This record gives sequence, C-alpha cells and structure tokens, in this order.
Amino acid sequence: MSFSIFAVGVTGPKKGGGRGQFNYSKDKCIDQGDFDPPFLLSIIPSSPDAAGVTEKIIGSPDSRSDDLMTAGISKIAEIEMAHLVMNAVDMLAINANGGKISVYSFQEKWYWADANNIDFFYLNSSSNPGRDFLKKIGPGLVKTELNNFGVLLQIAIAISKYESALPSNEEAVLNISLTH
Repeated sequence: MSFSIFAVGVTGPKKGGGRGQFNYSKDKCIDQGDFDPPFLLSIIPSSPDAAGVTEKIIGSPDSRSDDLMTAGISKIAEIEMAHLVMNAVDMLAINANGGKISVYSFQEKWYWADANNIDFFYLNSSSNPGRDFLKKIGPGLVKTELNNFGVLLQIAIAISKYESALPSNEEAVLNISLTH
C-alpha cells in the first residue's frame, strides 16, 4: 500500500511584496509494507559498528533466524527515519523565529468510517522540539495507520526542504497532509 504527502508553507518576504510559498508533494510513496529486507541488507555496507548494532538488536549470528533478521532490520530503519525527522525539526526550530507545523493524516476505509487526525506543533513550545514533535504526531499516525518509516522519511524530507527554503529568523508555518 502507498501514501501521498503534500506540504505547503510560507517563506520570507518576496521582492515586490507578499510572502513566498513552499510546496512539496509526492504520490505513491513507499510505506513499510513495500520494505524488502534482503535488498536492504545488500545495500548496507559492512562495518564493525553496523554488526555490533545488529547483534544488540537481533542477537548473535548463531542465534539469528530470518524472522529475527527481518525484524531487526525493520527496527533499525524505523530508528533512522525517526532520527531524520527529529533532526529536521530541530534544525527548523534553530533557524526559524518560532512558528508551527501542522500534520493532517487521513485514511479512507472501505469497511468502516474514514479515519483522520490533525496535530499542531509549536516550535517555540519545547526544549527538545524533534522528540516532542514525534510524540505529538505519533498517536494520529497510529490512528490513521500511517505509522511506518516511509511516512517518517517523507515528513523528514518535507521539513528539511522547507527549512532550506525559509530565510533565517522568519516564522515557520508549515502544513503537512498525508493520505493513505
């Protein structure tokens, strides 16, 4: 199954008046269901550090099964995607003069009522904005079944691109919409 993301935000003043606009959209994004563990294993470079982390998560090589290997790789991917989101939000909080990020998530269900959720996160309301942002949006993503690392990756990309487009010390106003 796939999802779509659309992000829109305002940037600094434009020459001639008004404010600039930021847009990011992508359809048919890959979510966790399309994750292929053997392919991921083939692209991960071998290093002692990676092996040490893998052993801590899924055990020693002698005790590993394919199911444990898959679960461990998925967990590493989730951790990395969450880390990317936290870094993106932290950078936006550092470079912006306050502001907010709204995240709207929607899932159309064929068997029951649709699920939707909206969360607002204010950048100047936290001493640890990245972690608090994830805490804020997590329950809504679970409610709409968009709690996978593909969604985290696209949120991180949208916030990072917005942070790059926003002039320093401008107020951040970013709206992210996720549909499944």
